[in-house]
Amino acid sequence: MTPLPGRGPTDLPGGRSRPGAAWGLNALGIVVVAFWFVRNGLQLEHPAWVWVVGAVALAAWALRESGRSPRVVTVAACVMIAAGASVVVQTGSLMIVPVIVGIVVLGAALTLPVWTSAVAALAALVVIAVCATVEHASVQFVLGAGGGLLLGLLVGFSRRQFRVAAVRADEAEREQQRARLLADRARAARDVHDVLAHSLGGLVLQLDAVEALLEAGRVEDARTRAGEARTLAAEGLAEARRAVHALRDDTDGPDAQATEATPAVVPATPADATGSVGAVRASRPADDHLAGLAALVDAHRSFGGEVVTQGDTTLSVLDAAHRAAVVQVVREALSNARRHAPGRPVSLSVIRDGDAVDVVVANPLSGAGHGLLGMRERFAELASGATLAAQRDHDEFIVAMHVPTATAGAESGRP
Repeated sequence: MTPLPGRGPTDLPGGRSRPGAAWGLNALGIVVVAFWFVRNGLQLEHPAWVWVVGAVALAAWALRESGRSPRVVTVAACVMIAAGASVVVQTGSLMIVPVIVGIVVLGAALTLPVWTSAVAALAALVVIAVCATVEHASVQFVLGAGGGLLLGLLVGFSRRQFRVAAVRADEAEREQQRARLLADRARAARDVHDVLAHSLGGLVLQLDAVEALLEAGRVEDARTRAGEARTLAAEGLAEARRAVHALRDDTDGPDAQATEATPAVVPATPADATGSVGAVRASRPADDHLAGLAALVDAHRSFGGEVVTQGDTTLSVLDAAHRAAVVQVVREALSNARRHAPGRPVSLSVIRDGDAVDVVVANPLSGAGHGLLGMRERFAELASGATLAAQRDHDEFIVAMHVPTATAGAESGRP
């Protein structure tokens, strides 16, 4: 909240200005005390020093209300306490009001030690007691003044606790915002990794195939493969732009709309008529989960890989969130297989296990990397009991997912 002009931004934590009611009450207090100070002073014919010291206390009170610096506010509060306590007896306890207000100010100030207001109250009580002795005032008068100072101490401590709680709440909110920001960045980084790992890995395979076809003199086949590589590169670039816009929190801007339209303006190539749709779809995380794992399997085979599937690759028993997570993990597992075990067979099994589905991807001799961290993060975000295990078992690297289907089964009427 932006501090209001003319108000001390340091009065409340977080740079927030004091409520208008507090300003109004303090202004009213200054006017009332000043009125009775002048009225009683004229009737009782105060000596000149009482007029001067009382005026200083009131002026310090007014300065405290308009002060924009913590140091100015603290000095004004100390002057209120010292000057007000000096004339409490002469003014018939009237000037104890600015003394109490000054103690409250010191007690509520987070920049001062908690004992500051207690020391100031004790010093004020000593001054009042000395003046009462000189003026032959009663002990009851001093005790009453001490009760007022104790009230100021309690009010100041209460306000201090309120401000401490407000500061902690602000810090907690900032930590939550920072945690959300880091989570968004991690998600965007994971998406960028998935896109680059899949599209660039497939692109390398396509270009290797182009080189091999050219060496064999199969120019038309090489041209077809080059078209598929170009389409795959364009799709990967579009997805990378989407991830970057998500990282910048600018997905609603005109640039994001232009990025969404990028794939539509890619010129047609011979590959468009030769079945490269699978490769294109495989690089689009937003679409894959709608068709399950079929598009990923087709794309892997179009890259020259071998996949043996078992079970329902449409993942029809899973809801959209779990299906999308499974598809992303399988995409990463197939990309790892192409990088680390090119040309080796990959097995993909989807097994219904009561109210859950087990999805297992296994390929010969793979290795770990950042992709495994992204896999685990995706499943951790589901917070539904879904688990993922990725480990090396003898001469195979296995990625196993266990996904609950209770919610999806209830919604679709499945057993």
